[in-house]
Amino acid sequence: MPFDAPTNRLALEQSPYLLQHASNPVAWYPWSNEAFEEARAENKPVFVSIGYATCHWCHVMAHESFEDKAVADFLNEHYICIKVDREERPDVDAICMDVCQSLTGHGGWPLTIMMDADRRPFFAGTYFPRNSFGNRLGFLDLVQRLHEVWVLDHARVVDTAKEIADSLTKQAESDFRGDVPPDVMDIVVDHHKRMYDDVHGGFSIKPKFPSPHHLLLLLRAATTSDDKGLLSMVCTTLEAMRSGGIYDQVGYGFHRYSTDREWLVPHFEKMLYDQAMMMMAYTEAWQITHDEVYKRVVLEIAEYLQREMTDVSGAFYSAQDADSEGEEGKYYIWSEQEWKDVSPELTALLNIRADGNFHDEATGDPSTSNIPHVDLGSLRALLSNDEWSSVRPQFLARRAERVPPLTDDKILTDWNGLMIGALARAGRAFNESPLTALAERAYRSFTHPVMFHRLRNGQAAVESMLDDHAMMGWAGLELYQTTGETQFLRDALDYADIILDRFSDENGALFTVSRDVTDVPVRQKHGYDGAYPCGNSMSALLFAGIGAITNSRTYREAAHACVRTYGTQLSRSAPGFCMLLCAWDTLANGSTEIVINGAKDSSFITKARTFISSTYRPRSYIIYRPVDEQGASLLREASYPFDAYPENSVLVCNDYVCDLPLTGMT
Repeated sequence: MPFDAPTNRLALEQSPYLLQHASNPVAWYPWSNEAFEEARAENKPVFVSIGYATCHWCHVMAHESFEDKAVADFLNEHYICIKVDREERPDVDAICMDVCQSLTGHGGWPLTIMMDADRRPFFAGTYFPRNSFGNRLGFLDLVQRLHEVWVLDHARVVDTAKEIADSLTKQAESDFRGDVPPDVMDIVVDHHKRMYDDVHGGFSIKPKFPSPHHLLLLLRAATTSDDKGLLSMVCTTLEAMRSGGIYDQVGYGFHRYSTDREWLVPHFEKMLYDQAMMMMAYTEAWQITHDEVYKRVVLEIAEYLQREMTDVSGAFYSAQDADSEGEEGKYYIWSEQEWKDVSPELTALLNIRADGNFHDEATGDPSTSNIPHVDLGSLRALLSNDEWSSVRPQFLARRAERVPPLTDDKILTDWNGLMIGALARAGRAFNESPLTALAERAYRSFTHPVMFHRLRNGQAAVESMLDDHAMMGWAGLELYQTTGETQFLRDALDYADIILDRFSDENGALFTVSRDVTDVPVRQKHGYDGAYPCGNSMSALLFAGIGAITNSRTYREAAHACVRTYGTQLSRSAPGFCMLLCAWDTLANGSTEIVINGAKDSSFITKARTFISSTYRPRSYIIYRPVDEQGASLLREASYPFDAYPENSVLVCNDYVCDLPLTGMT
């Protein structure tokens, strides 16, 4: 059926990425039953294009192909075309990415997938230029050739689709259960020591990703074994990232990754999950070292979030684009003259030069522009520089006059859960109530329990997934430990119960989507921690925390199941499961329950909470004396001896055996 309106069906969607394509001449559908029914009725293949709003090469392919009339005319005649926002439908993206990596050996976005009407892929690729050149196949030639195969050799297409579908099903049914290797932490530490860049920090040459969940696990390993060398590696990496161009020196916040070894030239997009995970890493580094530089970074990230990434509801937006005015990084770079107009005194400190300070990533040509950054040894000089503190807001104001990159105002439940939990943890560690208030406001902007993966203007869009319940449940657990409000603990338990009821199989392994989802070809299971922790890892952290606080065997066993589900993979590729191993570290070594036995606002309790929270205790959980029957019922199984000790005391318990209470602090 032709679609003759001036905009296509995506005009009715909420996703900023889909709306970017609403005026394409391609007759796009969103991912929907309607699209596949149309494909079946017209006996057409389905072209699925997957990307996201801040993806540079997605923009390039859109301009080259999807805005081109000749390409659109061919697609509209011979294909049913579907656009997918990978952040809105991570379940669809994960299936298609697995197929792409299996067929081609690589992945990325934009993701180019061909399916039949039964949602079975038969071809996969990533970016294609419009026209073929050299040995590179162009997109127009690709779709023409695949159409010929569909018509002239349809049996081959069907066989390929069946084989791929069978492979996906077998993959989903694969059993990786096994015991965790007893030397798994040694394996991870050895891997990172071998990969460490002892000149610039980080654990690769280039590109360099922040990978904060790796740093979180290494901090645990360093303190457990008193490995000061490993701790130094982590701290040097944190300081190198804050010093480099991967950090927005003017507006704060971390860009996606560094394209070079020096942390200088970033891929300029900013992701909410990166801000959350980096906040956690710097918070924990501060708890170990009490180096004020790390606290400063956390407060800067929070300032950036409030200024540019917070919805009127209090929830957080998803990302900011790398591109503005069709050029990556244009919003963030400076000429020497622009810099001198504001502060010529600071050009040397921030490495601003007349001939520019970096080379173009694609061409290797020198640039006359500059990315503000400081040398690794000069970070503290920058942060203590009164001139910089005075003029930085002027640079920010000047930059605000430029055309800004797109802010993807999609509100994702899982990423918000990560950010809320990170803010709650930081607010507790630093005794900074504004951080806690940010977390609470964002948390309360979501209905409980969340039933949707993403929202926009308060409207539900996509059914909730494992990641949503795991990360929002973990956020509730962090908020409970920070505020002492029983409802947050109640919420965390509710989320954990939903996961066990709707997402787990008979062995305790977790699916990425609930049992009610029917519009994907297979329900997958994922344990690998990619750019941010996966739902299985966050579920393990949630279960471990609830199990420790409530002394519930059900949740402790669920946490163990999350880890042991991937036991055989841990023996082969442990560094890919760093957040999961953070949960395992607590399970294997045992937790400590710190019981606040008194009024939260009493003088002693306030001082005790501040001291406890400011120290690095990754396996400890804070429990508050219940003030009502609901709170008492949640903690009944743990049998904390609240009444056996004086009020306004603190009990430190291991395996629910408590030491003598602390009743005063010197």
